[in-house]
Amino acid sequence: MVHRILFLHGAGPQPACNPLLEAVRRQWPEADVVAPALPRPEDPDPDLWQEAIGRAVREIPDEPWAIVGHSLGGSEALRFLCHRIPTLLQRVVTVAAPAWDPADPAWGEPGFALPPTAGRALADLEIVVVHAEDDDVVPPDHARRLAEQLPSSRLVLLPRGGHLPTGWTGRGLIP
Repeated sequence: MVHRILFLHGAGPQPACNPLLEAVRRQWPEADVVAPALPRPEDPDPDLWQEAIGRAVREIPDEPWAIVGHSLGGSEALRFLCHRIPTLLQRVVTVAAPAWDPADPAWGEPGFALPPTAGRALADLEIVVVHAEDDDVVPPDHARRLAEQLPSSRLVLLPRGGHLPTGWTGRGLIP
């Protein structure tokens, strides 16, 4: 059982009450859910987000833990983990995370793409890619592309939930 969950929010305006964060807290009441404010969410900088994730990870004590990353928070968590996988990290759950692609004009923002070695670098890490089929912010095809890039990951597609799906929390995806 995980003792701590690091929740990484997405980009854009941050709601006072994030329904996804609240669903995680309700489903795992015994876990200490840590949700740092990532810098400049309305104009994210990949280097600043990596530094902030690194600081948050370094503050986690030596105990079993998991990451839940929503949208950009999910893809940035994966990018961070390509370079360093912390001890006792049990699982990563990405929710509505984009699969950045420099060749895609809509999703080619420089600096956010996973390195070509991501599948190999993350092969030993338990990763669950969650996405709702009715997400109108990040198309569900991104989840399929992430799962292809990360062949050891598990893909969970939900029929509905939009960009903030909470239906996955009752499925035992975090030990």
